[in-house]
Amino acid sequence: METTRYKVLLIEDNQIEQRMFQRFVEINSIPYDCVIAGSVSEAKRVLGPEKFDIVISDHDLGDGTAFDILELAKNMPIIVVTGAGDEETAVKAWKAGAYDYLIKDVDQNYLKAIPITVENAINHKQMEKKLQLLSGAVMSTEDSVYITDMKGMIIFVNKAFCKTYGYIEEEIVGKNSGILWIQKNQGENTRSVFQTRSFGSSWEVGFYHRRKDDSIFPVSLSRSTIKDSNRNDVAIVGVARDISERILVEDELRTTSLKFKKRNQLHNDVAVLVAETIQKLLADGNIDRAAMIIHDYLDISKINADKIDLQRSQFKFSTLVSQVAEALAPYASEKNIEIRNNGPNSELLVNADYDRMVQVLSNLLHRAIKLSHANNHVDIHIRDSESELVVEIQDSGPTLGPNQIHTLINNSDWIREQFRTGREDIALGIRIAKELVEIHGGRIWTEHPKKGIGNITCFALPTSGVRQKVSITMDSANIN
Repeated sequence: METTRYKVLLIEDNQIEQRMFQRFVEINSIPYDCVIAGSVSEAKRVLGPEKFDIVISDHDLGDGTAFDILELAKNMPIIVVTGAGDEETAVKAWKAGAYDYLIKDVDQNYLKAIPITVENAINHKQMEKKLQLLSGAVMSTEDSVYITDMKGMIIFVNKAFCKTYGYIEEEIVGKNSGILWIQKNQGENTRSVFQTRSFGSSWEVGFYHRRKDDSIFPVSLSRSTIKDSNRNDVAIVGVARDISERILVEDELRTTSLKFKKRNQLHNDVAVLVAETIQKLLADGNIDRAAMIIHDYLDISKINADKIDLQRSQFKFSTLVSQVAEALAPYASEKNIEIRNNGPNSELLVNADYDRMVQVLSNLLHRAIKLSHANNHVDIHIRDSESELVVEIQDSGPTLGPNQIHTLINNSDWIREQFRTGREDIALGIRIAKELVEIHGGRIWTEHPKKGIGNITCFALPTSGVRQKVSITMDSANIN
């Protein structure tokens, strides 16, 4: 093993003492690289450009004393050598910052103590540096660090601890660490965050801690013991990290994961139902109807995969309503249903994808016609709500609950019922309408009519803010 060499500065004004030191080092093969200064001024010149592992200085120097050297070399370990019997000076030097002192004797036996004293001084300095780094790290870390004795009394806290727990150092030091724990059984809102994980004599587990103001928050807590030189436990170090944000993120991710899982399951169920329906339609020779189901399902798949590109333009929404109502008039006349288009007194312009809005209105109006009783009517109302355009489609079909549209399209049983009863177009169409409205920044919902039976299916779109006066109103217009 390679021996560590130390760079040593000897400050001694007596040349005989200098030679004796050098000879002692050479004879005993002590691994020192020595530099000798004969005065304070010479030591000052040497200490300027160079750094030493240790400084050994005689007390009485020609132009000063060892106390001057202590001022010059504050960051280096210094051993002061004093005259025989001068214990008072030695104690003063120690108090002034010297690591140790040696008392010269007539037979120069003090030299024999130099190697071990130097070794201890250098090790002590290195340990001080490590402790300073450790202390700096502990005090600057964002984790809350606290140390207790073996009885649980807090003897140290860092800055992060005070900030997180709301205490000042004087308030918490000397208190039992039990003050940090909640004083009740853990319930739904105080669940364990982690299962215990062992690491030898250390462990880490999540708990709920209590701040000074009695607020409760989750922490990731690790604990380890401090042992003395005899391997006896003397203290406990606790490191706590506030994981409130992590818990929120984990809960959000867990909820999102469940939503995706449910959505994927629903998507798979719909895919199976679509395949079965298409096979049945093809077997019956209903090719056009099968093609329509495939088209709708592909649109849903594109929306779910974010592959729908909107081609926005500004247009009069009443023109779109008239076009869709006219296109569906033949289908409505089969049940002797009247489509009544009730337009606003002012023409609203919207900035949207015209073809996609045709698809939305067609699906919702087709659903209203299909569910309505024969010899009845379906009303379309368009109204201006300042920041948005609202479209209401009232039918006379089976009544749904308020806002039930969101529940229905995410309910595989309801979707399966629509396919079973030949209303698969309703299940797919209303889902397409909802998705297209929402990717336009709009919203969709259902309401109960104030009078009569049926449902009012509503959707709202942000308007362009541009309004034009029109000369014709279309109240109770018969589109048949």
